[in-house]
Amino acid sequence: MLKFKEWLAKRGHRDAGATMRARRDGARGFTLLEIMIVLAIMGLIVTGVSIKVFSQLKKAKISTAKIGVKKIVDASGRFMAGPGSGCPKGIEELIAQGELSKGDAKDPWGTAYTYKCPGTQDADGVDVVSLGPDKVESNDDVRSWETQ
Repeated sequence: MLKFKEWLAKRGHRDAGATMRARRDGARGFTLLEIMIVLAIMGLIVTGVSIKVFSQLKKAKISTAKIGVKKIVDASGRFMAGPGSGCPKGIEELIAQGELSKGDAKDPWGTAYTYKCPGTQDADGVDVVSLGPDKVESNDDVRSWETQ
């Protein structure tokens, strides 16, 4: 410490002790205001990223539901083209015949697909509907006759 004061005195500083106190005072850390500003900025960034991620997740689930509906329609077509060539009684029969796996019976929101064979919209095929994120019949449903 004494050497630093001597060095300051050689350089023309009059009060080396005051310079040391000023140097020490500046090294105390961050103020509460600075920390709060940084936290607010981090919160804004996290909010923006979260909104983007959740919107992409919703789009991905809708795409997955469309793929699931198409998979059931295709499995029904294979079933009807095979021996007997009749309508399957339901998705369970398609699973039992090995046309679908057990995980294909529910949409991405955990609701069972609505299945009707022969279909009212597609008289030669099947009608398959996923009720969408709200799990009730509404405009956000994924319907087999609308996705083809």
